[in-house]
Amino acid sequence: MSIESQSSGQERAPLITVSNLSVSFGCTVAVQDVSFTLSPGRALALVGESGSGKSVTARSLLGLSGGTVTADTLQVCGRDGLALRDRQWQGIRGNAVSMILQDALMALDPLRPVGREIGDALKVHGSYSRAERRARVIDALKRVHLPDPELRARQRSTELSGGMRQRALIAQALIGDPQVVIADEATTALDSKLTALVLQQLRQLKEQGRAVLMISHDLAQVANLADEIAVMRRGKIVEHGPAAGVLEDPQHEYTRTLLRAVPSGVPRFVPLSASPAPAAPTAVAADAADSAPALRAQNLSMSFGGRRAVDSVSFELPSGTTLGLVGESGSGKTTTARIVLGLQKPDSGQVQLLGQEFAPRKESQRRELRRAMGAIYQNPLGSFDPRYTAGQLLADALSKGKSKRAAGGYRDEVAQLLEQVELDPALASRNPRELSGGQRQRLAIARALAPQPAVLVLDEPVSALDVSIQATVLDLLDRIQQETGTSYLFISHDLSVIEHMSDRVAVMTRGRIVEQADTAQIFGDPQHEYTKSLLSAMPRLR
Repeated sequence: MSIESQSSGQERAPLITVSNLSVSFGCTVAVQDVSFTLSPGRALALVGESGSGKSVTARSLLGLSGGTVTADTLQVCGRDGLALRDRQWQGIRGNAVSMILQDALMALDPLRPVGREIGDALKVHGSYSRAERRARVIDALKRVHLPDPELRARQRSTELSGGMRQRALIAQALIGDPQVVIADEATTALDSKLTALVLQQLRQLKEQGRAVLMISHDLAQVANLADEIAVMRRGKIVEHGPAAGVLEDPQHEYTRTLLRAVPSGVPRFVPLSASPAPAAPTAVAADAADSAPALRAQNLSMSFGGRRAVDSVSFELPSGTTLGLVGESGSGKTTTARIVLGLQKPDSGQVQLLGQEFAPRKESQRRELRRAMGAIYQNPLGSFDPRYTAGQLLADALSKGKSKRAAGGYRDEVAQLLEQVELDPALASRNPRELSGGQRQRLAIARALAPQPAVLVLDEPVSALDVSIQATVLDLLDRIQQETGTSYLFISHDLSVIEHMSDRVAVMTRGRIVEQADTAQIFGDPQHEYTKSLLSAMPRLR
């Protein structure tokens, strides 16, 4: 029986009741005195920075906090969570309460077919035959609009796109017909169209009478789904109320800081964080339109296994400006970036850097030009050598790879680079694994700046960061561009970031650039139907 069929005209009792919940790990208190209720057909959003206690709070509703839990009340779908043993919690997970995780690639077993993994939940919560399990799996995949569900059920997670994997995770969360669904940053890695689809599915869960607990740092998405918002900081709820009231008239300074950090609708070079405003544009940036382009791509094409991943792509990047490159997952953005960086040889076409041919020349022939091009990636930790400290990584970049271990010889230069990206020079002795996400991304920027490049390729550089940390990194990139005249090829699925950071925007789909214009024109008067569909799916706060 569906939850909706059990409803009546009266307001239904809460499915979740939490009163003075605290969670500690040894001497560290991660969550302190948190209270809220969650009723059928309602969505509560927990928002805040990494480490604020959002996920620990949510995992306490599944008996998976991993810490010591105390509370005056912890009621989960009619059960006393404080009295449940591990085996009893197993009967609640996936059945009464389920969770959609952020990283589908890590959450799904790469060695097993997706359908078999989704169907495992039915083994725990009921006696179904193999045929019945398969039928329910296919139905669950259809409900999340996964194309060719019979085929996808036989495939492994590595054979699916990022959006398909995320929808498979949603199907896994819904197959047990839970009363409460926890969405923990479930849309962070998705483009605007897939994000809109996931938000639509979460809204449908509300309409069916399920309760949704949304954990997100994206306030624009929160505004499109939540009925209530609880803002968490340092383990405590600092503001809680109806979504419209919290977003339109925030009472706590921390909430106001989070809202200021949202880039949607904020003009170019207007700071998002509380840091000082960027300097006035340099002459290099101001006169960029009249100078030769720092980077030019001409008719780039690239195929994999008979499929055209990049098809006749051309663009120019004037000195001191930013070109935003947007499109859905699989549209060809990252392959284009790899060709531009000389990491993949195109089947045809040419890349010019500072007026000289850069690709498809041999590496030995473009070695002197290599230092004029840098890159910053989504996951900086994955691009760092784990054996070296922050100072050694920067010394390596400064010395053209000759002094990885001799950071002392570049002590002054390393300190200057760290100060340039607003990091304490004392961090030079730390391993990057000991740094926060925002600090690691600043270190990646410092390493990219070490050779004083003319062009930086930024591939999803802030998509994994909280909104407030993202704001400081974007402001930093603005300041560096205005001080140095560096040109940015900025790749992102986040249209609000692209709108705020770009002078021009190129829109890609199926390997082709279908529209290219000034940012104001793209966002104010798009011409191509694909661009219109992307923008219509874009969640907005302002």
